[in-house]
Amino acid sequence: MLSKTIRSKIIIRTLLTVVLVTATLLKTTLQDGALLEANAHLNDLMKSSDSFLLSAPAPIAGGAFVEAEKEEESYTKATVANNSLDAWFDRSQTQALIIQRKGRIIYQRYSPDAGEGRNINAMSMSKVIAAILIGVAIDDGFINSENDSISQYLPQIVQRSGDPVTLRDLLRHTSGIETAFKDIRATLKGSPLITPLSEISFNGDRSFHYDNINYHLLSLILNKIYKKPLNQLINDKLWNPLKLEGATVINTAGYCCIFATARSWLEIGSLFLNPNNQVVSANWLQKMVEDAIIPEWFFVQATGKSEGNSYGYHVYGGLPNLPDVFWIEGMGLQLVMINPKTKTVIVRLGGIPSVLNIFSNRHDDSVIAPLLDILMADSESYSDVEAID
Repeated sequence: MLSKTIRSKIIIRTLLTVVLVTATLLKTTLQDGALLEANAHLNDLMKSSDSFLLSAPAPIAGGAFVEAEKEEESYTKATVANNSLDAWFDRSQTQALIIQRKGRIIYQRYSPDAGEGRNINAMSMSKVIAAILIGVAIDDGFINSENDSISQYLPQIVQRSGDPVTLRDLLRHTSGIETAFKDIRATLKGSPLITPLSEISFNGDRSFHYDNINYHLLSLILNKIYKKPLNQLINDKLWNPLKLEGATVINTAGYCCIFATARSWLEIGSLFLNPNNQVVSANWLQKMVEDAIIPEWFFVQATGKSEGNSYGYHVYGGLPNLPDVFWIEGMGLQLVMINPKTKTVIVRLGGIPSVLNIFSNRHDDSVIAPLLDILMADSESYSDVEAID
């Protein structure tokens, strides 16, 4: 038998452990909530192309005949009757939402101000375009592999000997780059980096550290090897071959700010389900998903948490109940979500309501709860949904 004193000590220690664990969990929850709130307000400042923080975007021509072709393929602007999705759309500050399963759109809705997505900044979803273009450059023979040193393409960059930073490091944010906010401000406003390439430091921690300038450097490499500005390169290698509608992009960023229709993003997401696509190799798309790192701490809007998330070449994972689902994400909860098992692609563009809005989706168990339900459902669940013309 334990003495009364020993029993008391065990009880006290157990209670203290419970209190500490609870406090840690509460702290993490509060931090994650604060980060989501910060994303909501930052997105509001940059969501439109006339934001004072952004330069005027350059045009991506796309295909002039796309609208007619899409209409002939029943790619209509109709919505689909779904009360739960409609309610969530209205509560979530969503401006464009498309759900496609097995090549067929089963839901499509836009807010009047969305311009079908063209008026919405895709934010960091633009990074996935840069990542795809690196794969295209490998296919074209301009880049040997993602393991090439970045100095091979940007010789002004001085690296420490024996441990070169590679394109893969830029793609996965493991370059150890140390940057200044002035360079973000400049590149968003249409100017080049203020810090000369020769002075950029890669002496930081080589574990995961998300930094926009990693993808800016990728865009500089693409500009150099193709001798084209980013908007023309995107058009020639992606938008025109895929016959996507016209869009715009801030040429000097590379990590942000494509303004495109939700249907265009749907086609980008569908590439990951189409190994026979004609724009980039299936092996590269697979690598973008599977060559992932699980950072110790990295907040992701779609999961609403900072732990257990994975990051590939700007392709995310980490939904506990949906291990096969991956997605592209940008600030403001811009999303392209893909379930390869059910061949489902979801595009969501818009903003995030403030937590102060008690009627919004911010107080749901997940800010994307109905989208998760659709991703979890098998394809037969929506076989009887009919479009409303």
